[in-house]
Amino acid sequence: MKMKLFLTIGFICSSGYLFAQTAPAPASAGDTTGNAPSLLIKKKPEALQNVHMNFLLRSSLEIPDGDKQSSMRLNEARLEVLGTIVPDLDFRIRYRLNRSQAQRDLDNAPGSLDIASVNYKFGDAKKWSVNIGKQAAYVGNWEFETNPTYEYQYSEFVNFQTNLFMMGIRLGYQVNKNHGFFLQLHNTYNNSFNTTHTSAGYSADGLKGAKTPMGVYASWLGKMFDQKLHTFWSYNVAQYASGKTNHAVALGNKMVLKKLKGYLDLQWAAMAVDYVNIASPSVNRYQQRLNPDFTPVFARDINYKGAVLRLDYEFVPGWFITTKGIFESASQTKHNGAAGKNFRENIGLLAGLEYKPIANQNMKLFGYYYNNQVKYKNVIADANAPQRTNLIAVGVLYLVNAF
Repeated sequence: MKMKLFLTIGFICSSGYLFAQTAPAPASAGDTTGNAPSLLIKKKPEALQNVHMNFLLRSSLEIPDGDKQSSMRLNEARLEVLGTIVPDLDFRIRYRLNRSQAQRDLDNAPGSLDIASVNYKFGDAKKWSVNIGKQAAYVGNWEFETNPTYEYQYSEFVNFQTNLFMMGIRLGYQVNKNHGFFLQLHNTYNNSFNTTHTSAGYSADGLKGAKTPMGVYASWLGKMFDQKLHTFWSYNVAQYASGKTNHAVALGNKMVLKKLKGYLDLQWAAMAVDYVNIASPSVNRYQQRLNPDFTPVFARDINYKGAVLRLDYEFVPGWFITTKGIFESASQTKHNGAAGKNFRENIGLLAGLEYKPIANQNMKLFGYYYNNQVKYKNVIADANAPQRTNLIAVGVLYLVNAF
């Protein structure tokens, strides 16, 4: 059975060279960059006319500083199949080949499955749409929506704070080609309340899991100024612990010019319970220093703020300079003995060079340098040492439109 699977994948990979490739068409206002596929529409057998397959690949040699080992790493390996079943009814499946198959106990899906959903357009002029299944969070963030093949390092907002792929139902209304509005009902997290606490090794601290651990995204996607400015803004309200509600606002802003592209993502979140576990470890270390018998818990009333800026400039045809800056902070200003404002800061800086050797292929050779620092302030600094890492990477990426 395994041999048949390998032969099938091998055939699919080789078939990508049988079709001439073209540059991807721009997504509509109702699509998101990372979730709208780069498709190839060419003459194919009748049975495959409305089915498409993409491979998302990136590998690099990574050289970290300190005593960490250098290695050749498989950064991205995702398989995507999508298409139109009948007019106005689409499907999409995206599978991560280098992610664990372990099943999540709340959504009954493996962590390796990004997307498995159907989308149906209906109503006058087909402006309404409904998407059902495992899907991407409709969070206002261009860093996440950028195709993962091209995003080298992520912020903590994307890596840890946001449940990116979850079961949900998304209702959309496309006002016109430039503006769309969406509501997405979703699971707050993919694992149950008890499993999350057990995995972290934390006490429940009197909390109970919400009977309905779900949330809602309200989102707006727009294009303005002759489609040079793309907006993706969202508000999210969700509950995971009973009686504890989390709120978040994300404002994604993207600029698209002929040779210069970039985005500025801003985010703010008020976490009644820090189940995303970014700030909690440092707070727990401080509490254990004060009281060795203290049992670790998810911290209460954590506020997160962040800004991510990325710019890509094609200075000569086929050659690109890419830069990225990340600033994120965590605060806790409620209750006695609170950790204080901006007690934890995450700062990342990236600078790199990319070369696209074949104009009509989504392939690049790249090299970049990345510096990341985590700093602590106020009383939390007494129990937490600052962290700093440096990384140099060189490699190749390729978004393959197989057919």
